[in-house]
Amino acid sequence: MIFAVCCYGLQYVHIETDIVKLWVAQGGRLDEELNFLPNIKEAMRNVTGDSGPELPRENGLGGGYQVLIQTPEYEGQDALAAGPLLKHVEIMKHIASFNVSVHGVDWSLSDICFKPAPPSVAADSAASSLGDVIDKIVPCIWITPIDCFWEGSKALGPHPSLPKSSLGPLGMLLSSLSDGDMIRWSDFDPIAVIDEIHRSFNLGSHYTFFERAGVSHGYMDRPCIDPLDPECPPMAKNYFDVCPHIDRVREIAKKYGTELEEEKKKDSGYSFFDFLGRKKREAGDQPKMIHPAQPADSIPTIEDAVPAQVPVSTAPIPTTTTLSPEEARAAEEKEKKQKARELKDYCKSYRKSAFEWLKKNKDKWPEVMSENMYPQNVDYAAEMTGGCSGFASNVLNWPEDMILGNPRRAKKGGKLSGADALQSVFLVASPADVFLRFKQKPGRNSMKTGLDMDAWNETAAEQVLQAWQRNFTKSLYNHKANVDEDGNERRTLHPLASTSIADMLEEFCQFNYTIILAGYALMLAYAIVTQARFDNCLPATESSMGLALAGVLVVTFASVAGLGLATWFGIEFNAATTQIVPFLTLGIGVDNMFMLLHNYRDVVKLAGGHAEMAILMRETGMSILCTSINNILSFLTGTLLPIPALRSFCAQSSILLTFNFIAILTIYPAIISIDLRRKKAQRRDLVCCLYGDTREESYSMISKPKIQSKRIIGAPSEASIMQQFDGITQAQMASSDDPAPWSLHSFIRYYYIPFISKPASKVAIIVGCCALLGASFIGMRQSTLGLELGDVLPEHTAPAQFLRARDKYFSFYPMFAVIKGPNIDYAHQQRQIDNYRQSIGSSKYVIKNKNEEPSEKYWLGLMRDWLISIQRGFDEEVAKGSFNLTSGTVIGSNVSEDARLAHALMCSHGSLFGCAGRVGKIRLVDASGIINSDGFYNYLTAWFNVDHMMYYVSQASFFPTPPKWELSKNHTENFIPAAEPLAYSQIPFYLTGLTDTAVIVDAIKDIRSVCERFTDQGLPNFPQGIAFTFWEQYLFLTGNLMQAISIITISVFCVISVLLFNPWAALMVVCILGIMTCELAGFMGLVGIKLNPVSAVTLITAVGIGVEFTVHVVVSFLTALGTRSQRTSSAVDRVFVPVIHGSFSTLLGILMLGFSEFEFVVKYFFIVMTALICIGIINGLILLPVLLSWFGPRREISPTGGKTTLTLPPPLPKNANSSRSGGDDSDEDDEPSGLVMYSRQAPPTTRTSGGNRGTVGNNTRRLPAV
Repeated sequence: MIFAVCCYGLQYVHIETDIVKLWVAQGGRLDEELNFLPNIKEAMRNVTGDSGPELPRENGLGGGYQVLIQTPEYEGQDALAAGPLLKHVEIMKHIASFNVSVHGVDWSLSDICFKPAPPSVAADSAASSLGDVIDKIVPCIWITPIDCFWEGSKALGPHPSLPKSSLGPLGMLLSSLSDGDMIRWSDFDPIAVIDEIHRSFNLGSHYTFFERAGVSHGYMDRPCIDPLDPECPPMAKNYFDVCPHIDRVREIAKKYGTELEEEKKKDSGYSFFDFLGRKKREAGDQPKMIHPAQPADSIPTIEDAVPAQVPVSTAPIPTTTTLSPEEARAAEEKEKKQKARELKDYCKSYRKSAFEWLKKNKDKWPEVMSENMYPQNVDYAAEMTGGCSGFASNVLNWPEDMILGNPRRAKKGGKLSGADALQSVFLVASPADVFLRFKQKPGRNSMKTGLDMDAWNETAAEQVLQAWQRNFTKSLYNHKANVDEDGNERRTLHPLASTSIADMLEEFCQFNYTIILAGYALMLAYAIVTQARFDNCLPATESSMGLALAGVLVVTFASVAGLGLATWFGIEFNAATTQIVPFLTLGIGVDNMFMLLHNYRDVVKLAGGHAEMAILMRETGMSILCTSINNILSFLTGTLLPIPALRSFCAQSSILLTFNFIAILTIYPAIISIDLRRKKAQRRDLVCCLYGDTREESYSMISKPKIQSKRIIGAPSEASIMQQFDGITQAQMASSDDPAPWSLHSFIRYYYIPFISKPASKVAIIVGCCALLGASFIGMRQSTLGLELGDVLPEHTAPAQFLRARDKYFSFYPMFAVIKGPNIDYAHQQRQIDNYRQSIGSSKYVIKNKNEEPSEKYWLGLMRDWLISIQRGFDEEVAKGSFNLTSGTVIGSNVSEDARLAHALMCSHGSLFGCAGRVGKIRLVDASGIINSDGFYNYLTAWFNVDHMMYYVSQASFFPTPPKWELSKNHTENFIPAAEPLAYSQIPFYLTGLTDTAVIVDAIKDIRSVCERFTDQGLPNFPQGIAFTFWEQYLFLTGNLMQAISIITISVFCVISVLLFNPWAALMVVCILGIMTCELAGFMGLVGIKLNPVSAVTLITAVGIGVEFTVHVVVSFLTALGTRSQRTSSAVDRVFVPVIHGSFSTLLGILMLGFSEFEFVVKYFFIVMTALICIGIINGLILLPVLLSWFGPRREISPTGGKTTLTLPPPLPKNANSSRSGGDDSDEDDEPSGLVMYSRQAPPTTRTSGGNRGTVGNNTRRLPAV
């Protein structure tokens, strides 16, 4: 009933799929650091209030990321070549244009990507209506190698297409826009547009922002990967102008049978934006006049420049009008422009088809042009040396280690010579950011047509994000580029989204009932076959197939109940629970069942129908108790490792083994007692309606050791004891003790025991085991730390393939240095913060710029640069006399926005607003680079609101965020409220060279030491990043492992000492367990299984599981008679076969682990546990007998009256007393006859104890002494 109640808890099972929660130690330093921001937000909620969506957008990096790795199509392919780069361009375009439908609306990457907020536009500005348009033009921030080239602009969009008409009248006035109808980054020159707007409308501080950000010509001045791309801009260094060769191309193409197709001009209908341009073209088409005195051919005709196919004005040319020289020159100039225009139109008609022909016919180039005029590819490796930059080149810089896999150089410090892989990273906005982006704003239309604004909230935004990310992974994983021409898989695209690992774990962490049922069915078949006995093709009375079936079902029921109790206790399930626990606990749990079944058959034969169950539990209980307790303790000790997933696994295994232990000692004996009634009634097994014949069975080949209780028979008379066994008939004692021929037992008795009895064999065994131990020490020295993240995930899944590609090609990791507030005085600790950043930047693992500073700019430096630019604008206005420096008032007209902003900054300090004595007297930033301290938090508010694009780029992620503020035209109302002291801020860094675990651990130690030093100096901080999250535990792994092994070793020693009352025996067991653990660790090192928390668990539990191979032999040795050598021979003869088959049953239990889809299950559990079984057999059945024959503990059974045999006592009545006597254990004083194995042919006058087949008379056979 209790077990059934526990099973009820399974309905509350929760499978944890968050890999951070599975891996990060709970309650430790790392857990505290990862939860610092959520905790501080919760603590400060009442202080900051819930401003909700009206707050400026948060740092959108909270939403996650998407990564794409492109690997070579064949070994040795250079990624820095035109083919792989153009392939990456096409993939990026595919990603950018990919849509997913959620809530009845199509969503693209541009809708959910992380974008820096565009410069804010005042509500009363003429450009305020363009807010949505500007937001669409600002591109997504993604980190990609194709940003080095013009083709990087192709994927930027905007998506969806943005027509010029969306700019309103401004679109007609801007001549810097391209000729097309759409605004595209591929032909968009940002600085030209900005300059044109700035000339018409003073952009003020926004213009300086573009200068500081490095927004120049966008992608227009970057080289083209393919110079034969018709859209390659003229500003590109390898631009190829096909117009001078267009006639020749047409001629040669026609010569070889190809007619270039003329591109028809699209008729887009009437457009007001083309009105002025059309009027100009019409004016240019007027007839030309030539002076009659001038020869007709002195002015080049259109036919000289343009082929006959180009239409030329055929209006008659007047010859009677005489033009002045100036008019003639003007007419000539006009004529040239007309010809150039017509030539351009003509070239445009054939440009695309000409480029296509040139691409396909490179062998025909010599007939078209001279070699020095060929289209030229740039040196791709040289262009990508040092990394690439986004559209704002001063702030968006991508280090080469981040975008290129295994970059190569001909010489250190030189330019790149090649790379093996390409990587692009897409930053995804947080749900809150996406929600605010499309939230209805007063006076503005919805940016997403069809979106139900009543149902639009952060939850809906999160659903959009997850749906897009899942489809992103699926689309790229099944992309045609992952299949070769023959349809075979050739995986070159490896996508990963922030939802990928969680989705995959959720899918594969479910119980695989097919594998579980197959494993349990295999174990059930094994149990039934080993316990089957047949008589005339029917189950015999002595058969125990029903009990074997019941035993497996009992263990299964106990395991299910144990899982239910674990759920009640709040232990979450994970991959280890579903993939390992059912099989491992089955393999260990059924050992006790086999032990009971083996002794059950012998007890029935010898008990004479009296108290069989009591004798069975007495003979077997000690062995079950000893092995079960040590197994449970070993898994409990595994919970000392601070990895949540492994703690859950060990705790669940301990609970299941405990339930198995309880069930096998309570439920199963009750079932055996029912079967006992069947046997007494002489009914057949399974078919109880039939009666069978009684006959002796030979010694079972599948058996468990019979552990004898420690007892010395004293006062009760032999006659009184024998009276209780008068139910044993002579026929029952008639069978021989000799093992069956050609059996394993026969081999052990007649070959193995005599072999190990020889002194030379003992020496050889010791030498061999020492060599094995020495090899294990070599293996331990070769062992390395590490766990490939790809091994933790199922094979042939997108996340696993991605992680393996990343491990192979990339050694780059981002990190943040987090400053912990709010008790930090940022205003007076600026220098310390700068030194802190510089100290971390000095690490050899941090990527640096040419000035040996960290490559990534951070918020305090960007804020300082902004203040310096504002101060510069103020100083210019002061020189013009725009300010009264005495009163601090603005006296000039048309003061620049920078100067007015500086005026507001100088007047605001703390909660005060006063200009007198401050304007023109203080500097926003002093000569040493320190920001004015008394207005620091006021400046922080201004920078956050005015220069907020730089704030987003800095990834500072302030909390609490500064209050909202904007500059007013009335300088007396420009008080800037002070920001709250920052409780959280972060500084970005890029780490490289992190090739393996040892290097990563060294980098963690290096950076941690800097963080701890500055924490001691009064600047609380900590590092954060993937490297710290997943490799932090290696700093303490060795110490935790040694602690756990020490605890379980001491526990085993104490348990065995208490249960056996023999510390010397316990010490020998512990020594063998220590040797086994060393050899298992050496094996892992030799075969390349790295030391990590997963393998550490197997080492810890190996100590407990290894007890099974040693305790049976030692207890059998203690209860045997004779010298040490004779007792050893007896112990080996008695337990070798049962231990072998017990090991096989354990192996059978874990066999199904070999079919797991998780590589770590196969590597760290199936292989390691199989090795443990082999090592246990070697040490428990080969080495231990030799050591026992030399150094074994004293005997615990001493016959009285000089007898050489012991009678088998039944359970004594409560008033019966037994006495003990001891004796010296020296070989000289031990019973000289040793342990004898009797046949059952003689009269039953005496019997051996402990459940052995005791015999009568002098018909004895001695075993060789070991």
